[in-house]
Amino acid sequence: MAAPGTFYPVEIQRDYQGKMRVLWDDGHECLYPYDNLRKVCPCATCRDLRAQQHQAPANPFQVVTTVTTQEVHPVHLSPVGNYALHIEWSDGHRTGIYPWDMLRNLCPELRPVTPSATP
Repeated sequence: MAAPGTFYPVEIQRDYQGKMRVLWDDGHECLYPYDNLRKVCPCATCRDLRAQQHQAPANPFQVVTTVTTQEVHPVHLSPVGNYALHIEWSDGHRTGIYPWDMLRNLCPELRPVTPSATP
């Protein structure tokens, strides 16, 4: 029996209109843009890189050493036990394990929408 507030995917599509689609056991459907998922990879290496970027002093002059037009996308998805999804990315990154609760919290369709200012 699932703990209250715990949701599990019943269907995952790797390529659904250029996004990853997850249908949850409560009927909610979430569409995750690939670049958003890749940017929040929870692996230790990616967490360390994000932390270093936030700690580094601001440099007003930055030299771009590489330019890529390649869009990252998942090449393989596999479940990890009953708690997460392992995603292998087209950029070669293979250590991202995304827990179900993290994916659920990242769902764009379930986030509160900020009301737009009316004139």
